[in-house]
Amino acid sequence: MNVGLRAARGAYIGIVESDDFASRDMFAALYNAAEAHQADVVMANHWNVTETETTLEESFAGHPYDTVFSPIQEDASLLLAPPVIWSGLYRRDFLLKHDVWFNETPGASYQDTSFVFLARALAQRLLLLKEGYLHYRKDNAASSVHSTGKLYCIIDEYDAVERYLDTHPVQESQKLHKLSARLFYQNFQFNEERIGKENWVAFWQRAYPKLQEAQRRGYFQGNLGENMGAWMVERFTRYQEKELLFQGFLALCKSGPRCYLYGAGKVARRLLAVLQNHCVQVAGFLVSDAAENPSSITGLPVDVMDGSSADREHDIIIIAITPRKPAVQQEIFFALEEAGYRNVIILAEELRQALAGA
Repeated sequence: MNVGLRAARGAYIGIVESDDFASRDMFAALYNAAEAHQADVVMANHWNVTETETTLEESFAGHPYDTVFSPIQEDASLLLAPPVIWSGLYRRDFLLKHDVWFNETPGASYQDTSFVFLARALAQRLLLLKEGYLHYRKDNAASSVHSTGKLYCIIDEYDAVERYLDTHPVQESQKLHKLSARLFYQNFQFNEERIGKENWVAFWQRAYPKLQEAQRRGYFQGNLGENMGAWMVERFTRYQEKELLFQGFLALCKSGPRCYLYGAGKVARRLLAVLQNHCVQVAGFLVSDAAENPSSITGLPVDVMDGSSADREHDIIIIAITPRKPAVQQEIFFALEEAGYRNVIILAEELRQALAGA
């Protein structure tokens, strides 16, 4: 995007992403509207496209159509509307004058959020069109919106907006800080749903301090401030519970003379890395069948349960089998118990989630 912005020589910038498509008259309509009203930014609604239907998405319902206005002065709530970069047209000299660029983070990862927020915030002449021209595909399983591999992208976007407001002389900067915090409060909640429960701890370790600082600076006020406080406490309590569970687990792993992992698959190997990163010495792996497993993993011995040198009375044994196989876990637990092992830990789902962010 930024390479294109630097290379462009025309009066306006338009954006179409690779999995969407524009109506044939889209840019003619946007260009004519921009020229007629001398607009910094023109934004239109768009069409949502699935395998079965195409429907108009009115992202700007409730905001003034066909009228030039300054959002920050006349309709600041527009800054909280969906960040639809691709259904608009941007005057190039406006972007250059205000130093508005895309936040350069890896991949297609929500960089539209900071770009659109700043474009709307800084535009003195913005025009909205009720018509839809851009066809936005919602049936693309490979879309970056579905990726869970980029946990912190939305936090990076919040940082980009805050960094811009702190380093550029912008009118109504305090108002914009408050709107930015409110926008990302909404986006953090959306991101929480996207990334899945197993990634909540890792995400909130970074997100919570951002919201806490915004709260301290007075960016959340009135009912929103009260709700924000309750919401943060609830999320932090959830994180704290996982952290306490994790710390208790580490303490238990260190309580015996030695610690062994039962299992030699992916779960056991990931758990080994977590434990070693937190200074837990693992003595080796236990398995039920030596013929089906290597003799060592990363230099640690793999022994059969009945022939190991483990101290069955005092050593810690962790059943490192996925919680998605409870019947297998139970079978192993009873086998270890029958063999005389007295300190056995089962990798339950809650514990697995706590370990996910470690």
